[in-house]
Amino acid sequence: MLGDKEVLDAVQGYIEERGESLAEPLSGASAITWHSLLKGQIVRSIESRSEEKHLHPGPLDLSDHPVYDTIDDYQIPRPRDPAEQRTQKMVRRGSIDERSCACGNGEIRCPRCEGEGRIRCEQHQPCGSCRDSTCCLLCDGAGRSALKPAEKQAVAVSMQKAGGDRGDRTRCYECGERDVACVTCRGRGRVQCSTCQGGGSRPCPDCAGDGKVTHEHCAGTGRTVEWTEGTITRAPRTDEVRLPEPGVLYWARRLAEQHATWTPTTLTDNDPLRACVQKDFGSALKPLLRPHHQEVARRTKLEYVRFAKVAVDEHPHRIYYVFPTLKGTTVVRCPSPRRTWQIAGIVASVLLLLVLINRFIA
Repeated sequence: MLGDKEVLDAVQGYIEERGESLAEPLSGASAITWHSLLKGQIVRSIESRSEEKHLHPGPLDLSDHPVYDTIDDYQIPRPRDPAEQRTQKMVRRGSIDERSCACGNGEIRCPRCEGEGRIRCEQHQPCGSCRDSTCCLLCDGAGRSALKPAEKQAVAVSMQKAGGDRGDRTRCYECGERDVACVTCRGRGRVQCSTCQGGGSRPCPDCAGDGKVTHEHCAGTGRTVEWTEGTITRAPRTDEVRLPEPGVLYWARRLAEQHATWTPTTLTDNDPLRACVQKDFGSALKPLLRPHHQEVARRTKLEYVRFAKVAVDEHPHRIYYVFPTLKGTTVVRCPSPRRTWQIAGIVASVLLLLVLINRFIA
């Protein structure tokens, strides 16, 4: 852990290595400001327990499931890795109920055809070509014709032997006139049902004409199994640790990420950094270390660094940061806040001048 003297010696050595002189050696701690940073993760294993009734169609072997009496009293080992997801399913003792289904043999009467095996439908359907309005331009499908029944039958036979129609109109089956009827229904205004082929019924598509379907409740097995299932789930939850809060010591934090050696800490009772970290972060750290509801395990992976910020009276425009490293210390020189504002003011003035010159020339 760095001390005041070590910090001042490091800054003085840094200044002298660059050929700059000091009126007198740096001494005292009045120019030193200490800062601490903490980063990392706390991974917690959060446990939840629940019970739910289940129904399985058909036989089911649950003998490989652990048995419990009270879900809250059932114990399972602590997780070795809190980041691992785990789910344990169990069966409550005495809750398994295997029984025969009310259907008897796994089948029930088909609800669509009500057990008849066939579905009724209309023998004829309206003609899609003439739409019942122009089936015949003369009789409109009414069939009022001067042809006698025998003549009408002869016309129908001759049209069938012709082997096809010509144009978009043909002879009407009803009145016998040529080139006046729809070629699809031939003047009738309706066509035979394509599903039942005019029979008035068709096999039920659900039961395929059998009149019975599989009972979904038991999946056709005639048996069911009911039981109460207990579930213990352990899910990881990760809390990011970044103290102080983002935005605080922004530039110092960036420099520490680049130049400092961070020390791992677990904040356990035997951790030598525990007291120091708790002193530095106090109330901000306390809620992060407090056990969460239903927490059964945790893994803490944190890194800590303590560094110094030094202001030297002879160099008022500079700030020196001293970071601990594996080889000792590293000193980083930065402009002081006052100097930073001066530079920003100069840059803004130059930009403004360039804008005015550009407007003048234009």
